[in-house]
Amino acid sequence: MPENFVKSSSSHHEWEEPAFLQSDQKLSFREILQHHGRALLLCCIPFTAAVLFGYDTIVNGAAISMPGFILYFGEHNASGFYLPSLWTSLWTSMSALAQALAATGTGFLADRIGRKWSGCIAGVISLLLLGGKIVSGLGIGMAMASGTTYASEIVSPRLVSPVQHALVIFILIMQALAMGVIRIFVPDVSEHSFRTVFAIQWGVGGLVAIAFALAPESPVYSIVNNKQQNAKKLFDWIYSDNADREERYNYLTKTIEDESAQQNANRARYVECFQGINLKRTLTIMFLFGIVNLGGAPFLSQSIYFLISVGLPAIHVFDISVGGFGLAIIIIIASGILLKNFRRSHILFWGTVINLVFNLIIGALYYGHGNGPKWAIAILMNLLISLQAAFMQASGWSIAAEISSYRLRAKSMSLGMMAQTFSTWIITFVVPYMYNVDSGNLGARTGFVFAGSSVLLLLGVYMLVPDTTGLSTEDLDNFYEAKVPVRQFASHKVAMQA
Repeated sequence: MPENFVKSSSSHHEWEEPAFLQSDQKLSFREILQHHGRALLLCCIPFTAAVLFGYDTIVNGAAISMPGFILYFGEHNASGFYLPSLWTSLWTSMSALAQALAATGTGFLADRIGRKWSGCIAGVISLLLLGGKIVSGLGIGMAMASGTTYASEIVSPRLVSPVQHALVIFILIMQALAMGVIRIFVPDVSEHSFRTVFAIQWGVGGLVAIAFALAPESPVYSIVNNKQQNAKKLFDWIYSDNADREERYNYLTKTIEDESAQQNANRARYVECFQGINLKRTLTIMFLFGIVNLGGAPFLSQSIYFLISVGLPAIHVFDISVGGFGLAIIIIIASGILLKNFRRSHILFWGTVINLVFNLIIGALYYGHGNGPKWAIAILMNLLISLQAAFMQASGWSIAAEISSYRLRAKSMSLGMMAQTFSTWIITFVVPYMYNVDSGNLGARTGFVFAGSSVLLLLGVYMLVPDTTGLSTEDLDNFYEAKVPVRQFASHKVAMQA
């Protein structure tokens, strides 16, 4: 019963919600812009990491579909040109492996030198494109790990979820733009076409390096590393109301001190993420960052090459994909507005159900004849990209950013991004062996594989993912410490307020 957990949690320390958390919950959109405008402006910095990530994702998955790329690197058989499964797997997946390694290391680096300079270094590394996609992947992994952490620390707890939602929107916007760029070069069958697409990434990486170099350091990093004056200066710039500013600063300081006291240490270590009450939080964060990949996102990211390989015209397949990403942006913005009163854990659950159904239908369409089923597969795959982004990725990343404690946030978010990129790597590497003509030759039946994985994901969502709506970081610290079942977090909060 919730009251039993109230007793357990209150024995740790008295629960008292700061006034600013209550007032933030009541702000309208216009009031949020007025009161938190400068903090939201700073979020444009981590959004550049999302732009870099979005461009790289599309270049990896869609460049292999360019006629110039296939003619230059492909092989020929009776049915025409194709890319061997091994090289398709290596090209599309190895950047993600480097991102996974870099994301893990960034948690350590971000606690040592700060989120600001970790992001800046990431941008510089991503410029080493001629050193190979793996080296570039190191920079992208660092950028996303630093960016997601920075975005969750620079704003009020009330805005952590919307900002993470916006991070996904920026990824989609850049993916749509990147797809449009590639579409322009599709008629060009020379090697100049795909080389130009790769060269554009220099500009995107440079944007990340410049943005993070100009950024103020995260207040959480400053407080944890005894640079309180830096944090105070940032709060002075962000918030104009003296009393409100002081209360926010004191709350952040107190929460970090309480977390440090629980661990009897000043510097966070990776091993702590897997000890005691932190283990469940860490596993949940990693699950939430990897959920779309386990649900089939790597298969969808290769939809252009897959659809061309089954006989659809390249130009039209690219046109559908550009439209699909445009639709994804509309859906994710609309869902953020229309579903704001729905619990994010419920949105994630039903998004996974939708993912299961769509993959079943895609798999079943394999047995259809003629071009009609092929076009239906093309439309469903692109529509599912939109639905995954809105209902699984945006909701999952938003919840993950709220679950971590402040003290372990850099390392927890790095582990989350590592889970995202590592799962991208392993599944992206395996998927071509499922559908390609020279290996598994499953074709659209690959959808059945991810329908099966979606069943397991539904169990994971039910057992691991709490509803964080209206909960502060301190609430979550107390709930996990009191071992409150995740399904009872909301009722526990109500019981504590009663």
